[in-house]
Amino acid sequence: MSLSLTFYGGAGEIGGNKILLQEKGAKIYLDFGEEFNFGEEYFWEYLQPRSANGLEVYFEFGLVPQVPKLYSKRMLERTKLKYRKPDVDGVLISHIHSDHTGHLPFLDEGIPIHMGHGTHKIAEIYRKLYPSFFTLGEHESIRHFRSGERFGIRHLEVEPVHVEHSVPGAYGFVIGAGRGNIAYTGDFRMHGPRRDMSEEFVRKAADAQPVALLCEGTRMESEEGAHNYTEEEVEGKVSEIISKSRGMVFGYFSMSNMDRFMSFYRAAKENGRRLAIGTRLAYMVKEMREKVPVLPDVAKDGNIAVYFRLNKSCRFCEKDYKPWEREFMGNMATYEEMAKNPKGYVLHLNFNQLIELVYLQPKKADFIYSSSEHFLEGEGNEEEKKRWEAWMGHFGIKFHKAHCSGHASREDLQRVIEEINPEILIPVHTSKPEEFRKFHRNVKIPEKGKTMKI
Repeated sequence: MSLSLTFYGGAGEIGGNKILLQEKGAKIYLDFGEEFNFGEEYFWEYLQPRSANGLEVYFEFGLVPQVPKLYSKRMLERTKLKYRKPDVDGVLISHIHSDHTGHLPFLDEGIPIHMGHGTHKIAEIYRKLYPSFFTLGEHESIRHFRSGERFGIRHLEVEPVHVEHSVPGAYGFVIGAGRGNIAYTGDFRMHGPRRDMSEEFVRKAADAQPVALLCEGTRMESEEGAHNYTEEEVEGKVSEIISKSRGMVFGYFSMSNMDRFMSFYRAAKENGRRLAIGTRLAYMVKEMREKVPVLPDVAKDGNIAVYFRLNKSCRFCEKDYKPWEREFMGNMATYEEMAKNPKGYVLHLNFNQLIELVYLQPKKADFIYSSSEHFLEGEGNEEEKKRWEAWMGHFGIKFHKAHCSGHASREDLQRVIEEINPEILIPVHTSKPEEFRKFHRNVKIPEKGKTMKI
């Protein structure tokens, strides 16, 4: 049997990667993610499928492909797809983001899941912090790997290679098959503090002389020549905003983005302020120090303050907080002390924590939005944006943006493709796959649900 790729997700769309690779009886999936805006046309707020229904409702609306020998018996109980023992040899996970892992809970428990140590670490952190909202599902075998550690899945030889992304523990893969080597970038960027990791992937992929390169293209839709903001530039802009602020500074960035955490940490420190973070972010940073050694000790670092919200007794008593929160109480900051010294802090604040502004009563404050542009410019967020703007307006808070992408720029994608120089280029994770034709002589554009022979 020749080598083939079937695209159940990630074809002609950003996110939702779910790509089946088959050759000589071997079957592996490259990621198993959930599409952005998954099910939005049918579900909203409290109108959601019940977990007890398994895949029944998702199959009804064609939101999940009806693939035999793939899903767990529990997920298929109320569907017409008969349960059969799985024939999939493994799933390779590139990183923790839900558009690459979100549908893992649907899989049969017996299918081995391969993921990096860092990815599994973040998953365990999220499961502890958000037990009602986060799960990877039940799996009999989660097998860890590190960069450069080759392993076999039947006759396929897999080499994971770390890449830089907006979350630690991201990988691309070089897969040795009978037809030739296949390279898969996962999600990556070339403009952050660990761009050397992405460069290593490019070198190894080029050395493999791949018959096919599956390359993400999230930013292929950007205009040619558009400025590619770097993490260093974000840090500089954040520092400038802080230096000019006459009151408290608030900032929002993704909790798992450790590069952005460090940018805010250094910018606050440079301007004589403490970076104040909630207990959940404090726990994330503490647990990730082993994987990201540059991270500070949040329980002891004088440049960090751990913000404790009012709870139960309203007296900030130890008994009011969970055991994992209590270890940060020695570095506690409350709204009372922060309100007395607003120019001494930069507070990480997300949408669900806006209520803290009622206690802090900020004057002449600034807010720095430093996360995905999807919230500000994407569809489906109008209600949330309206309320965010209302809170900012009520307290007279000046709004700023300071962000750079977790994905490679159009120019960097061109360079990477030229250096790897595959026989066949396959664009994934992009809404503009045809743009890749400008960078390579032999581009095959995948179609969702269709199989491509290599």
